[in-house]
Amino acid sequence: MAIVAINSLMITIQQSMQVTGCNLQSFYEKLESLIAIMEKPCSITGDLETLASLEVKIAGVAYRAEDEIDAKSIEIIHAKTDTLRGKAFWKLCCYLEQVVEHIDSIMKEWMAIWDGCNNIKDFMIVLASTKCFLAKTEMIQGLAFWKQVVGHMDSMRNKWMTKQSMYTKSKDVEAHNLTLASTSRHFLEHENTMVSHENEFEMMQDQLTRGASDLEVVSIVGMGGIGKTTLANKIFCDPLVMSCFDKRAKVTISQEYCVRNVLLCLLYSVRGKTDAQTYVEQNDGQLADQLQKLLKRGRYLVVIDDIWTKGAWDDIKLCFPDCNCRSRILMTTRNMEVAEYASSGRPPYQMRLMNFDESWSLLHEKVFAKDCFPPEFDEVGKQIALKCKGLPLTIVVIAGLLSKIGKALDEWKSVAANVSSVVSTDLDVQCMRVLALSYHHLPHHLRACFLYFALFPEDKLIFVNKLVKLWAAEGFLKVDETKSMEQVAKQSLKDLVDRSLVFIQRVSSFDGKIKACGMHDVIRELCLREARKINFVKVIMDNQNPSEQARHFSTKRVWISIQSQQLKIAVNRLSMVRNDDSCSILLFIDDPFSSRMMQALKRFKVLRVLDLASLSLNTFPSCIVELFHLRYLALSVYSSTNDRGIDIPPSIASLQYLQTLILKPPTFLAWKCSRPFILPSEIFKMFQLRHLSLDWSYLKQHESIERSWLLRSLQCLSGWNPLYCTSSVFRLLPNVKKLQINGIQEDYIRSNKDKVFHDLCYLDQLKELKFKTKKMANARPMFPTLLVLPPLGTFPKNLKKLAFTGTRLHWEDLEILGKLPKLEALKLGYDACIGTDWKVGEEGFPHLKFLRLKHLYLHRWRASSDHFPRLERLVINRCWSMYSIPQDFVDITTLQLIHISDSAKSVGNSAKKIQQEIEDNYGSSVEVCIS
Repeated sequence: MAIVAINSLMITIQQSMQVTGCNLQSFYEKLESLIAIMEKPCSITGDLETLASLEVKIAGVAYRAEDEIDAKSIEIIHAKTDTLRGKAFWKLCCYLEQVVEHIDSIMKEWMAIWDGCNNIKDFMIVLASTKCFLAKTEMIQGLAFWKQVVGHMDSMRNKWMTKQSMYTKSKDVEAHNLTLASTSRHFLEHENTMVSHENEFEMMQDQLTRGASDLEVVSIVGMGGIGKTTLANKIFCDPLVMSCFDKRAKVTISQEYCVRNVLLCLLYSVRGKTDAQTYVEQNDGQLADQLQKLLKRGRYLVVIDDIWTKGAWDDIKLCFPDCNCRSRILMTTRNMEVAEYASSGRPPYQMRLMNFDESWSLLHEKVFAKDCFPPEFDEVGKQIALKCKGLPLTIVVIAGLLSKIGKALDEWKSVAANVSSVVSTDLDVQCMRVLALSYHHLPHHLRACFLYFALFPEDKLIFVNKLVKLWAAEGFLKVDETKSMEQVAKQSLKDLVDRSLVFIQRVSSFDGKIKACGMHDVIRELCLREARKINFVKVIMDNQNPSEQARHFSTKRVWISIQSQQLKIAVNRLSMVRNDDSCSILLFIDDPFSSRMMQALKRFKVLRVLDLASLSLNTFPSCIVELFHLRYLALSVYSSTNDRGIDIPPSIASLQYLQTLILKPPTFLAWKCSRPFILPSEIFKMFQLRHLSLDWSYLKQHESIERSWLLRSLQCLSGWNPLYCTSSVFRLLPNVKKLQINGIQEDYIRSNKDKVFHDLCYLDQLKELKFKTKKMANARPMFPTLLVLPPLGTFPKNLKKLAFTGTRLHWEDLEILGKLPKLEALKLGYDACIGTDWKVGEEGFPHLKFLRLKHLYLHRWRASSDHFPRLERLVINRCWSMYSIPQDFVDITTLQLIHISDSAKSVGNSAKKIQQEIEDNYGSSVEVCIS
């Protein structure tokens, strides 16, 4: 972690220069040169424990320096005279000089360990050139002397090769001692390709679709990573199976589960989230009753993935009625006893390991099918496939490693040898050891990103936008002057996905980019073990030994994740943590009300990340503004007394390093009347801010905003009130790329009168724009149209994506949008447009690639292929009144996908008809998804 710590220190120095305006470039460059030395590939011999100890020292110095730099930079900002400012700057420079010298001195010790190794490498280079020279001339004097030199160097080379081999083996010792503990399993949605188990699939398909009329439980049993969930998911999504059931639902139980969450997940899966508000207000018994009533209305299939105990089955089994209509429950578990306990009489299916042919087929598909390799790689690949012992997850992860290595035969042979060296008679142990090889092959910056997943609860849906902001705030991202932090973060995530260490859970329907990701439970176990081994994380859960947790702490940074549902225990365990050790706290709790938790958090003064989004606060905590090290802050705040709104104090501007600020109402208020956030004008003095996410806001004393308060770093702004979409504000946001405008009806009406949306043209960099109307409890639309679109010339010139919700536009108003030269995506949500007929204007949308219609009361859609000549993806959701998709869309040659969900059957039929005619007329295929 030394390289990651120095990289983070460089980012902090960079931020200090931006905040203070002081020149610290020489210190930055010195650290850059130290990283370059540490990143040089070399085989290290000697005492590996000493080396690790020195790396910990370097990391400790770097992390402590970051906190001190933040503090000294704040002194410079607050200096009232030039003399005081100069004195504060001098102190900062002196301190940085000491830090760099300290790191440099430790580095010299670190380098001494492999200095001899590098000297031998130099000899080898000379050796090669000398041999070449001797081969070309036999007339050189002192030939015998040079032959002695060559002999001596050959001897040294052999010693070096021996040491290199010893080092390689010693690195594998870390993986060798790993064992597999029981964890849970999430649907591995990206791995649906089955290269084996075809007979088993057909057998399961038959059991589910035929047989007795009684309710039956069909179980799949097997170890982690063997493919239980992949098989269950394939069955769940099989068209034949889908056609046999009126209702389908799936849920992951996991080792740590909450009955209420399981019930809610099943209800949402069956019914969607249309009744979410009602469900939230019900107790567990009422939820179970609702689920049972829903399932009684037809034949159902429920997939229960990764159930661990008989007690978990007892908690939910009464929710599944037997109505004698051949309903089925498909269950996956690692425990045969659980499967037999829940069984309806049929013996559970025990998943087998893949044979050699199936293993080789999977590895070949993941690596060889994507590129052309010379024949000698086949032989090494077959050795690797054989040594993976038929476990699919192991093969997939090793395939990710081989894909990154490329066509380096020696490295392939090294992987084959290492896989062989960790072979164990215990398949669970062997799986973990093989996966560890892939972890140890990661570049340093990716290791930190990988280990960060240990902070998230098992089976947690991890949204990429949040993960990217967190990685940036932590300083994990490799400095790249040519790319933004967000671009570097997304590339890092892609690298982890490519190595099969992280899997994709959701992708954007517009461009296929990753929206959410997750981690296989076995890989998560590896992640937790490696993170704890180097004191990277502290995970507070209900089932841990407090004394054992306390031993994990050291004097360097610790990242804390609170996942305990017993808040009293969580608060007590939090008190064991040294407050100057912790740089990040992420809170994941179900009970949002705990004043004790906020009190326990007050003593942590050097936090860089504070995510309290799952904790409901009845006021903005004043102590937050003292945490000037913060880079990421997420809060859920509501107002229990003030009808006007939630005041954010002007002192928020003291958080000069803050990059991400998220202010939302608590979940329990999401369906009710939440209050707006009242922002101080000082928000424009937070110059490092990159992401400002609000639910709904007003700006206090916006007339006092100074022109010099430019938010140059701001990239994304959401929840901005339409009243402040003015030129005087937009001039202060020169680099905003994403903007969401959100206000109540009256705000939009006043904005229309003042023609404020004409000032959107000041946002030159804007690419995504969303208009949303804030829904108030029991409020009915007071005005026929809430938003008046500005003239064409006032729209930002680089606009690519537009979205409308609750704006009540007339369908003909959309004609102006079709003239935007770069518009590629248009999303129309609930009440975006009023009227039942949409007759698309003559010019249409010539550049549009993506169109989503959601929850609209549209009956007739009159359009032709000429109106959407470049359309690639069409998504229609909850449009129950719509009759059909325009049949002329058959002639849109770019069309790739039509996705229909929760809409009239006639819409789905028209999509299928378009699909068939495109195949008949053009011989091409269009994917049609109907759910």
